[in-house]
Amino acid sequence: MRFITAFAFDIKFQWRHGFYFAYAFVCACYWILLNYIPEAYLHKSVILLTFSDPSALGLILAGGILLLERDQGIHDPLFVTPMRTRDYLFAKVASLSCLSLIAAWVIHLTSIGIPKSPVLFSVGVVLTSSLMTLLSISVVVRYHTINGFIMMSQVYALPLALPLLGFFDIWNTKLYLLPTEGTLLLLESAISDLTTVQIGYSLFILLIWNYGIYVWASYSYKKYVLGKIGEGRDGL
Repeated sequence: MRFITAFAFDIKFQWRHGFYFAYAFVCACYWILLNYIPEAYLHKSVILLTFSDPSALGLILAGGILLLERDQGIHDPLFVTPMRTRDYLFAKVASLSCLSLIAAWVIHLTSIGIPKSPVLFSVGVVLTSSLMTLLSISVVVRYHTINGFIMMSQVYALPLALPLLGFFDIWNTKLYLLPTEGTLLLLESAISDLTTVQIGYSLFILLIWNYGIYVWASYSYKKYVLGKIGEGRDGL
């Protein structure tokens, strides 16, 4: 019940601050851009956009939302209620993952059609968005300015973009320990079949990283946000 309340609050907060209108504009720009890309490069371009979109959405918007909430003094009264850290974090992940998923489907439907494996494609988008959202929260709680947050978030996120080198045949070595190797495989399921091993690896690496970053985000939020308002008794 607390999660549902937090999720509904996040959706209203994002709507009130124009995030959905801004993202509708972004999707329109993507659609225009993809119309000018030659057919030979279209599939890889769509996967690249779908890869970068949930990453950027989770990484930048989550941090911006948290900074807005802190500036508006939302955290102090919010955690006087029975709200727990995990409800707060899961609500952020769920609300931004919904937005990422809608954007990813719009990109695909307006460019190359329905993904070949809709379920795997959707799971890849959601797990990537959740990973980046949690990473963003882990970083942003340490900063009080948008400039400081954006600079440091790129430092943490840059290594996760390295699998793109293999995707574009710039570097043939696979970075199997990075979760975004799994992301690219799941997104490629939109245009090609994956083996059982590839599916299992992709889900495993993304889930493990999501859990690890969640633990870090929970610890960071308690220390740098709840600790500042004297709230340290929240459960993981």
